[in-house]
Amino acid sequence: MTLFLIILNGLVFVTQLRLGGSENIETLYELGALVPVVVWEGQFWRLITSNFLHYGWGHFSMNMLALYFIGNLVEKISNKYNYITIYFLSGIGSMSAFSYLAHYTGKLDYILVGASASVMGLVGSLTAIFLRRWLHEKSSINGKRLSIIVVVIIVQLISDYLLPQVSMLSHLFGLLIGFIVIAHRNKESVLTT
Repeated sequence: MTLFLIILNGLVFVTQLRLGGSENIETLYELGALVPVVVWEGQFWRLITSNFLHYGWGHFSMNMLALYFIGNLVEKISNKYNYITIYFLSGIGSMSAFSYLAHYTGKLDYILVGASASVMGLVGSLTAIFLRRWLHEKSSINGKRLSIIVVVIIVQLISDYLLPQVSMLSHLFGLLIGFIVIAHRNKESVLTT
């Protein structure tokens, strides 16, 4: 599943490059970047398409590298249905929450792209899985895993704060959605190691 998502993101990125460039705002807009004002005008498909667009090689590479490592881990400890559900709900839910907040605050002129909200959803799901395991088993290995995930989250949020072009809100929304999806599933359907 992880490889499929990376290939899908890669195909979209190649399409961006061929149709005007991955840093061309018009190309991003035409291919479905999230722009809250047009989402509120009825272009709800942007809540999906924006998750597969990336701004430049650096953005694409970092998201795919994170997806490779985090996605493979989630895929190994969770079933494919949960994995794909977390990935898409986190991305679409984050873009929806961001659009709602932009509408509520009157700041509708943003343009948002990237798979990072989905990846952060996978991080949130790992947090829920390791927290549940640690609370249930009290094993030191799950405590260490949970600690590592918390450090990853803190580093990500510090990075988001320091880089103004990165949407901390979409990352937080993705993280919370991924956590909530797993936290509300029964233990047997999630922890299939």
